[in-house]
Amino acid sequence: MILWLLLFLLVIGISFILAFRSMRDYQEIPQKVNVDYSLFLIRQVKTFDVKILDTIRQEVLVKGGIVSFERLLKGSETALTVFGPKNILYRFQNELNLLELEDYAAEFTDSRVFVWEVGVKEAAKLNPDHFSDIFSNLPKLEPDEHFFWQVILSKDQAQIRAAVSSRDPIRKKILASAQNLNAGGLVKIPRPFSNKQMIEFYKTRSFSKNNSGPILDSEGIMRLLKV
Repeated sequence: MILWLLLFLLVIGISFILAFRSMRDYQEIPQKVNVDYSLFLIRQVKTFDVKILDTIRQEVLVKGGIVSFERLLKGSETALTVFGPKNILYRFQNELNLLELEDYAAEFTDSRVFVWEVGVKEAAKLNPDHFSDIFSNLPKLEPDEHFFWQVILSKDQAQIRAAVSSRDPIRKKILASAQNLNAGGLVKIPRPFSNKQMIEFYKTRSFSKNNSGPILDSEGIMRLLKV
């Protein structure tokens, strides 16, 4: 009996260590101490340009925060959202006609959503003009299916995540495997984490400490968002 108890405690201890090691390369950003973050729909997409993006980046990133621009596709519909400090984003209310939203990612579940990270090829890092229409190779989405595109910006670099959602597990696998990003200077990054962990990173807009994401100017980021 004592032997089985010792073995049980040993297994629990090893599991804890492995889980800790798998998470230690990530830090949760934004640090929400004294900073109120929220998600907003950009309703005036036509006025969202490089100049406004430059200003938002300067306002947010100089203070060590993050901002995440996220393109959402459902069936044939599309929308653009921004996640960042409310006190800064409110300054662009008139230009972008922002609407504060409940966070759609809160509804992500491991059974329905598949998340992966996206890297940028060296040639595209040097010349963002290499980005082709990254959404042109998407398979046709059913009315209740989603594709999510997340571009998180820190002071020094970007981190890109993509996700698909479908009630049908077979369709979810098809959508996840059908993303041909190579033509746009992008590539899927091998998955070092479980899908459940990746979903949590997406929800929290976590930024990898060891991330080797691209360093892009605002024009390159606009090309990624395709607005």
